[in-house]
Amino acid sequence: MIFRPRTLFNAMAILIAVSASSHAAGHITLQDSARHHEVNIGAQLKDSLTVTNLKNAPTHYDNSMSVRFFLDGHFTDKFLFAARVNVNTDYTNREILGHSYNPEEGIPYNKQSDNRRTWDLFAAHASYQLDPVTLLAGFDYLSMGPARRNHVILRGEQNPYRPWQDSSSRLQKPAPTPYFGYRFELGPVEYTQYAAKLFEKKGYNKYVHVHRLNLNLPENISFGLSETALYGETTEHAGTNPNPDADSTYRDFEWAYVIPFIPYVFQEHLQGDRDNISLAFDLSVKTIRHWELYGELLWDDMKSPTSMFDDSWWGNKWAASIGIARDSLRLGPALFGWFTEFTRIEPWVYTHHKGGGYTYAHYNQSLGSNLGPNSEELYTELDAHIGFVDMTLFASMVKKCNNFGSHIRDIHTPDSPTDKHFLKKGWTDEYTEFGGSLKITPWDFISVEAGYSRFFGDYEGYTARAAGSLQW
Repeated sequence: MIFRPRTLFNAMAILIAVSASSHAAGHITLQDSARHHEVNIGAQLKDSLTVTNLKNAPTHYDNSMSVRFFLDGHFTDKFLFAARVNVNTDYTNREILGHSYNPEEGIPYNKQSDNRRTWDLFAAHASYQLDPVTLLAGFDYLSMGPARRNHVILRGEQNPYRPWQDSSSRLQKPAPTPYFGYRFELGPVEYTQYAAKLFEKKGYNKYVHVHRLNLNLPENISFGLSETALYGETTEHAGTNPNPDADSTYRDFEWAYVIPFIPYVFQEHLQGDRDNISLAFDLSVKTIRHWELYGELLWDDMKSPTSMFDDSWWGNKWAASIGIARDSLRLGPALFGWFTEFTRIEPWVYTHHKGGGYTYAHYNQSLGSNLGPNSEELYTELDAHIGFVDMTLFASMVKKCNNFGSHIRDIHTPDSPTDKHFLKKGWTDEYTEFGGSLKITPWDFISVEAGYSRFFGDYEGYTARAAGSLQW
């Protein structure tokens, strides 16, 4: 339906657009007659209930109601933007801890009672194209690499449920980050660079810089090489970290990291060798139609490439995810997809001996995989799409160690052992998860979904989820 007010807006047409697709929500579109300027506005009401019953823990009931707004569009074909906001109210039978708006406590919320809280979250980004450069800015999630289950480099919004998350009433979710950057595109070569602000402790500076060189090779092969540089101010109390170089009382933004094409590892040496530098590689091979082989490898402070499997030095830290996927397999009316992925994260990965100002974390959540250090997972998933129905079946085997060097806040000191132990016997929890989900979207404006996971092993029990939403 199109409505064109002729007296008030001669140049602007107000279009209320409802998609003809049965799977796209309706929205309001504001645009000029030539469609050089366009803004799309959407909204969603969602209500969900999760029941969690794990061995040696009380049954938890968590109800979450949210109002969500979405906006995207363009002003000319060069300036693109998008934004979204969630306003949430949670009810639970577990006690909700107070929150002092300190990033160490995770995403902030307002405690309304012992069992009720409210919180909100937003994300936004914009880009402006100046061939061959595109300027980037936003307050959003940054992700990198082809992994489908566990990004080990930058996970963005990726947040698989882990049973140990149930030990706290904190919001166990990743948070967006303010950033600016740019992207160069020259033929098969793409270079992207970001500078972002992280939050570790209220009133303390913390920053991360990321750059990535991506090569789009023949036979539908993509290879990426990236670096991250992370630094900040000391967040621990004086005298609690015995490492002699741990004191960085004041760290400001390092503009040298914004210069394009210069390896961070070289820049860091000229700036005093003070920062947390990591190197990463990723590969995606789609040579065979509908198939993908992919992998991500993170080197977090390695002596040399040949020292990856040398456990005699704790600083040989690395993480990897490798996988195989089959997409768009049509069998009758159904469209199937499948992938299997293996992830291994060595001890001490994402940590830093200087403490919280240098850890690979933001709002008390890992920027990489939420498995954390000293862990591994084998995961497989099968999904099917039939008309307005989406179904997923999955299975996972997880091992997570709990000794020193297995948590992102652990600090290696001069008195700590210099070797490392991957999944040390007697300190490792193991569990298997089987589950599935179902989502039904009979019309544009309504969807219903449900899911169930069953756990066996050191985590025994189940979690069941149900949700419904209205969107426009």
